[in-house]
Amino acid sequence: MRFAEKESHQVFLEPEGLEDHTVYPNGISTSLPAEVQEEYVRSIAGLEDAVILRPGYAIEYDHADPTCLDMTLRVTGSPGLFLAGQINGTTGYEEAAAQGLVAGANAALSVLGRDAFTPSRRESYIGVMIDDLVTRGVTEPYRMFTSRAEFRLHLRADNADLRLTETGVAVGLVRSERAARFEVRRAALASARQFLESINLTPTEARGHGLSLNADGQRRSGMDLLSYPNIDCRLLARIWPEIASLPQAVCRQVEIEALYRNYLDRQQMEQAQLGRDEARSVPDDFDYSALPGLSAELREKLVRIRPRNLGQAGRIEGMTPAALMLILAHLRASERRRAS
Repeated sequence: MRFAEKESHQVFLEPEGLEDHTVYPNGISTSLPAEVQEEYVRSIAGLEDAVILRPGYAIEYDHADPTCLDMTLRVTGSPGLFLAGQINGTTGYEEAAAQGLVAGANAALSVLGRDAFTPSRRESYIGVMIDDLVTRGVTEPYRMFTSRAEFRLHLRADNADLRLTETGVAVGLVRSERAARFEVRRAALASARQFLESINLTPTEARGHGLSLNADGQRRSGMDLLSYPNIDCRLLARIWPEIASLPQAVCRQVEIEALYRNYLDRQQMEQAQLGRDEARSVPDDFDYSALPGLSAELREKLVRIRPRNLGQAGRIEGMTPAALMLILAHLRASERRRAS
């Protein structure tokens, strides 16, 4: 039914545990009748005598329209009501946990009279997910895929603490012991980066140490050298013995940062260019009816969602570059009128 045009399909047989004889066939998720499941499982070579302990099944559930939420996961018009998890149209444990973290934190911050916690989509996958939900809504159960993030090179597992711990401390989600450990790590990384930027050599000097670089006469710092896939801290320690004293975790982190640096620099330029217009605020009372070029469908979505900025407006389902330019032009015209 799902792969009728294919002549084969991969199924991964995954043991459930070291002491468990149960095997999960990943790749044939289904809610077809149990007798049908038994027939096609046994049609797979090697599974002719398989015994199905628990047939596959489907879950159906009602959900609230997540576009009725703001970025804190609060229901618009209901100051004390926050929603998280499947009720917002998501599926998956991580998605539910992330929403619970944000909704719970904001419920507490609201009671305490403190500023809300609104993760940015540029700094976290949580921010990507919540922005997607409250801006675009859902037409099917939402999963957080890395491909949803525009700047996923920056949103890596290795730098999650560097991106988010400071925010966690400010919100009150990170205890003092962990904050202290983070500060030690951040200081060690800063010291390592500073040292690696201070050391350098020419291509000729590099050849003397067995490193092959383009003979362009330019000196390269330690961080520049680490951007080459065949050069690591252990190799550089033969040239600069001080590097050998760096903790292994610090070395690994600076190696990753150096490897991604050129790509990140390019991404930062794109991000800055995009951000100049994305960050432009859209007033709450913006009159979308004054834009005759908007389709009725888009106008209805814009009035309902009320995006806070052009970035959010651009991510509304069905938004076109032409419609976005109409809004931008109207905003600029309004700014010019106010300025004059």
